[in-house]
Amino acid sequence: MSVFTGEIEKLATDWFRRCRESQTVHYEYGSKLEKRHIWFGAASMILSTIVGTAVFSSWELMSSDGWIRILFGMLSIAAASTAALQTFLNFSDRSGEHKLAGASYGALRRELELFKSVPPKTEEEALKSLENIKLKMDELAEKSPSVPSKLKSTIDERLKSKGHKRIYELNLKTG
Repeated sequence: MSVFTGEIEKLATDWFRRCRESQTVHYEYGSKLEKRHIWFGAASMILSTIVGTAVFSSWELMSSDGWIRILFGMLSIAAASTAALQTFLNFSDRSGEHKLAGASYGALRRELELFKSVPPKTEEEALKSLENIKLKMDELAEKSPSVPSKLKSTIDERLKSKGHKRIYELNLKTG
């Protein structure tokens, strides 16, 4: 026999959905930032290699032809700019923060799955478990890095169309 009231059931299902959305958005944004880190790093490395090689291999050519000096000067500025942007934008660390937030939301989601799959024996235990989950959700929402609202909206919309069968079917059985 389930101790879930209709309100407890709705609340647990809503929190599950929100944790799943937050988990997905943080993982996806973390992956996006990781790709940017790789692209900026590769661009910086390639430009620096071209400039460094060109300086040593065509020193005489560079001193006699002005446009070549300008070209390599511009490439040198581009290399320095991409390296500076990569450092300033800190894609690598930001990616790690988002992936950690995604993992934390995933842990909460699994806790809610367990809560709904193996319900507490009493309503008091259910409320105590929900209060504990609420505190974790509040703390996680406070310390998690922000994500672009457009990405969040896109992911929320995409996930709305996909029910999590094990959890949402439990609604039908216990409701």
